[in-house]
Amino acid sequence: MSIIYRTPLLRRQFPLRIQFAVHNCIRQRSMATKAARERQFHISAHRNNDTVSPLASESPEKPKFKVTVDRDLPDVQSRTPRLLGYYTIFFSVMAIISLGFFNYERQQSPIVSSTLYSVRRSPAARDLLGANIRFKDAIPWISGSLDFLHGSVDLSYKVIGSAKIPATLHFKSIRRTKGEPFEMVAWELIAEDGRRVDLMVEDERPLIKDEAGDSLLGK
Repeated sequence: MSIIYRTPLLRRQFPLRIQFAVHNCIRQRSMATKAARERQFHISAHRNNDTVSPLASESPEKPKFKVTVDRDLPDVQSRTPRLLGYYTIFFSVMAIISLGFFNYERQQSPIVSSTLYSVRRSPAARDLLGANIRFKDAIPWISGSLDFLHGSVDLSYKVIGSAKIPATLHFKSIRRTKGEPFEMVAWELIAEDGRRVDLMVEDERPLIKDEAGDSLLGK
């Protein structure tokens, strides 16, 4: 159509009806070409969007294989109970060792030796326990405290003699004021059958000595 209108010779040679027909034909052809191009463009775009990368095309789930183990599996139990048992045993042993050490220190104290020596020389103690008064056990347990710094001595332990009557020897002495001598409060034998012997009425008494060897026990 544009060619016909632009060329005067063609406008004169072709009637108006033919010119409109040619114009419509050219227009329809142009629209069909344009539609085909747009359709081709949309198809290309759709194909590009549907293209999947090699990484995305892989299946997210790997094939599952059945595994058979021919040996026993390792023990996966918690080690906490076992460690607690080890710690309990360790601290129990340490406590026993500590108690044994403190008991040995009390046993080697001069006041323990002095009390045992005094009860051996006591006539009332020999009448109750017999001769050869000694510790009841090979390793005696000395109960009580020996606190010379704060003025308190309170101890007891088991003794036995040839009469085979076990008894508890109890000795207690305190210092009421710093610088004053110790005062004996209790000094007695208590047999297992209930008999008691007061040793404070006798002249034989244990000694409490300082580091210089001087007696700290008052008369």
